This record gives sequence, C-alpha cells and structure tokens, in this order.
Amino acid sequence: MAALTERRTSVYGSYGNVAYAPGYAGGTVRIPAGEEVYRPRPRVKPRERALVRPKVDVRPAGQVAPFAVAGFLAVAVVAALLVFSYVQLAVLGDQTAELKSQLSALQTENTTLTAEFEKTFDMASLQEAVGSYMTKPTAEQYIYIDLSEADEVVVYGQEEGGTGVAGMVRAVGEVVDNVTEYLR
Repeated sequence: MAALTERRTSVYGSYGNVAYAPGYAGGTVRIPAGEEVYRPRPRVKPRERALVRPKVDVRPAGQVAPFAVAGFLAVAVVAALLVFSYVQLAVLGDQTAELKSQLSALQTENTTLTAEFEKTFDMASLQEAVGSYMTKPTAEQYIYIDLSEADEVVVYGQEEGGTGVAGMVRAVGEVVDNVTEYLR
C-alpha cells in the first residue's frame, strides 16, 4: 500500500483525467524572479526586395513604310480641309442670318416706298395740277427700240483675265491671295 500512496503523491496535479505539469499554478502567469524586466524589442522593418525585371531581347526597330507616311499625311490634309470647311460653313451661316435680317428690313422699306410712289402718281391729282397742258402723245412722238439682240454689259476699271501662262500665273496669285486672306 505504501507503493500506492507514493503514486498518489506525485508531483503532477490532476483534475479528473487531465494531468498538469509540476508547478502549474492554474493559468496565472509567473512573475519573474529578481530584477528581470521585460523590455520591448525595437521594431525592425522587413527588408524590401528590389524588383528585378528579367532581361528580354527586344526586336530591332524596323523601317517606316513610305505608304504609311503618305497615308498619315493624306489623313492630316483631309482633317485640315474638314476643319476649314466647317469654318467656312459657320461664316456662311452668320452671313446668311445677317442677309436675312437685311432682307426683311429692305422689304418693309420697299412696301413703304411703293405706297409713297403710288401716292405721288395719282392721275386725278396730276390732271388737276397740270390742267389742260397734259395731252396724249401723237404717232410721231412714239419711238420703238429693237431689243432682239443679246444683252451685253461692260464694266470699266476692272482687269480682264489673261490667257496663256500670264493668265495662269495671275490666277494662281489670286488663289494664294484668297487663301492668305482667309487664314488671317
């Protein structure tokens, strides 16, 4: 029995079928003995690895195709012409609005002037003003004009367009002048 009592007085504590290590104080933390003090460790940044890109063989640059350059130039010219056409369209729209307002003002002025004109040529008032001096023209006083030929108008003071090389040079000069005038 003495052997049994020795076993029961072992250094291990137990609680039911759970055995605890010797010196276990039931979940409490031991206080360090003496002057032993825990100091916090300084934080150290983890080292960052430098990104290294793998070496890749790059294909050598090729030559530019002349058709590609010509194509890009053609697209640029067409885009510039499109912008210029939009500018012209805006200018023409503005001029159209201005001309419409002028037309309406001139139409109202025309109606007032026509009314005044018709008032001045009232036959009764003319007969009264002239009296017996007004007579109908005789057959000798009628003059007939032949208008069977085509109409022709000559405007003096303007240059006539030349022919040949001189005319072409003058026309190219006018085109250049018109373009520079438009771009101002």
